[in-house]
Amino acid sequence: MTRILIILFWLSLFIPAASAAAVPVPQLKPGLELQQTPVRVPGPRYFENAVPFPVLKPKGSAPSPRKPVIVIDPGHGGSDPGAVGIKGTYEKTITTAAANELAARLRKSGRYTVILTRNNDSYVKHDDRLRIAREGQADLFISIHADSAGKNARGAAVYTLADRAKGRSKRIVNNQNWIMDIDLSTQTDPVGDILVDLAQRKTESQSDAFAGILLEELQGKTELIGNSHRRAGYYVLLAPDVPAVLLELGYISHATDEKLLKTKKHRNKLTASVERAIDRYMAGL
Repeated sequence: MTRILIILFWLSLFIPAASAAAVPVPQLKPGLELQQTPVRVPGPRYFENAVPFPVLKPKGSAPSPRKPVIVIDPGHGGSDPGAVGIKGTYEKTITTAAANELAARLRKSGRYTVILTRNNDSYVKHDDRLRIAREGQADLFISIHADSAGKNARGAAVYTLADRAKGRSKRIVNNQNWIMDIDLSTQTDPVGDILVDLAQRKTESQSDAFAGILLEELQGKTELIGNSHRRAGYYVLLAPDVPAVLLELGYISHATDEKLLKTKKHRNKLTASVERAIDRYMAGL
C-alpha cells in the first residue's frame, strides 16, 4: 500500500508539467509583445467601490443652459433723426426710449441675454447692426421704429423680409461670413445661392412665426394698421440666419400715435406685449 502511494505521488508531479509542455505556444513576430487583458474578479464585491459603466458626471459639472439672445435695435439715432412728428417729435427719441424700456423688462425677467445695438442717441450703420446680431449669436432680432406715413395712417405694424429682397442677402454675407463660417466669395454662384437659400428658408419661417405671435399680443393693446403683417426689403431684415422683424410702434405723422408714443404708459403696454410674444415664441421652439 505504501508503495502504491509513493508511485501516485511521483506521477502527480510529472503529469501537469508534461501537459503544459504539450500546449502549443503562438510565435509572435519580432517587435510585437503579447498584451494581457486583466480579468475582473466576478462576485458580489464587483461594484462595491466603483460605479458601473456608464459613469455619471458629478452633479454641478454640466454647463448651465444658454439663455436665448435677444437683440433689440432702436431705429435711426445720432445724425439720423428718422421721421418727424406733427409736434416735432423725432422718431429716434421714441425708438431709443422704447428699446431701453424693453431691454430693461427682458433683463428683469432673467430669462434672456439682451443686446442693444445702441442705448443712447448715437448712429449705428446698418451693416454694423447686423454684425452685432451675428457676433452676439442672436436668436431673435427686433428693430423698433415709429415711422411717418401721412396724416391718416396710424397703428402698429410688423414687417418681415420680402421675397424680392432675398437676393440682397448674398451680397451682404460675402464679407461677413454669415453662413456656417463659409466665405461665399470663394464659392461658385450656384453653391452660394443654395447656401443662402437654405438658411433663409428656416429663418423666414421663424420670422413669420414670431410676427404672427407679436401681432396677436398687440391686438387689443394698441391700434393696428390694416394689413398689419407687412413685407419689405429693409436692410436690418436681411441677415439670412437670424430671425428678424421690424416693429412699427405707430406712425408719428398721426397726431394720436405721436401723442401716445411720447408717454411711457403707452410704451409700457407695447413692450409688455413684445415680452409676452417673445416668451410664447421661445416656448414653441
